[in-house]
Amino acid sequence: MKKGAARVGGVVVVSAMLAGCAVGYNHVLFATKSNVGIDIDTRPPTAEISLARREGVVAPSFEKGQTPPVMASFRVGVKGLLGVFANVSATFAGGDAAATMASLYGDATRGADAVEDSTLCLAREPSRTILGQQIKLPKPGEIRPFLFGTDTSLGLKVAWSGLTAQVPDTVRFGYNRKEMAWAPVFSKLVHAGDRDEDGRDAKCGRTTNLFHSVKIPSFLATIDSSTAATTPQDSGLQHLQYFATGLAASRLALRQEVRKTMLARLDPVAAEKMEKFLSFDENQRLQMEAVGRIQELYDKADAGKKAAIRARAIELKLVPRGTNTDQEFKDRLAWKVDGDDPAVTAELGKLETFGKQ
Repeated sequence: MKKGAARVGGVVVVSAMLAGCAVGYNHVLFATKSNVGIDIDTRPPTAEISLARREGVVAPSFEKGQTPPVMASFRVGVKGLLGVFANVSATFAGGDAAATMASLYGDATRGADAVEDSTLCLAREPSRTILGQQIKLPKPGEIRPFLFGTDTSLGLKVAWSGLTAQVPDTVRFGYNRKEMAWAPVFSKLVHAGDRDEDGRDAKCGRTTNLFHSVKIPSFLATIDSSTAATTPQDSGLQHLQYFATGLAASRLALRQEVRKTMLARLDPVAAEKMEKFLSFDENQRLQMEAVGRIQELYDKADAGKKAAIRARAIELKLVPRGTNTDQEFKDRLAWKVDGDDPAVTAELGKLETFGKQ
């Protein structure tokens, strides 16, 4: 039985090569498998009680060691028995989405047009002959299938395929996830001055003596899942998942919240720094806007109301005692802006409410 399966597998591989589809030459195969708990499966034969992570990629490598970009991350914090109460996060990306997430790693300042072009620039068209069959990369205008999928289970999963009679061929308890992408690698002849689809200079067209480019489709899948069961009242499940291809995947990689969760997976210290930066930036913005509104209210108030606003600001410790003139009040209120202290935001809100009364 095993020999027969091996022969069938070999025929499939050879047939795929003869049809012009070759893993590692004109296609990228990228896959991961994660398990936290019990995993019993007949496809492939598996029986384990573990925390396990498997990752693999078969991709072409071009001149200067260039390869199409892919990236994957996995982080787990186990609570309870066999991963039932596990906090799990994972990222699976390729093409522009992978390059963008890596390029903007922890960057909260770049705009929405910063998609990273993952095109590889080559001096000549790549080709390879296998078993007498020339393997070529698909060109513009040609169509190739692109397969991309994930399979996630959290809890208990029992499945039958019908091949094992009444006995289930899959039993999983805990967290289990599989991710797979089968992506074609496209080649394009590039001339100096060529434009890309956005009207900008083509990446390889700006590079001298490079006349071919290769690229794979963009794809992105992320998951953030957490469970808790400290008490019956506090039990619950939080689950957030993204799945996208093409421009949607590339644009999704630009979103700070997506990169923020990736950062937490890959580098908790950097994630904490990014969280503090975003908090500082937001608090500073809110405080500056509140100060502007309060100063406007103050300018429109009569002398009695101005004195009351200054007194209330002193009481809230937004300005020091002895603040008597209009200019002193406005200057010292502006000096109080401090993105590191969210309490200032709340106190400014109280003063603004008082000024409107």
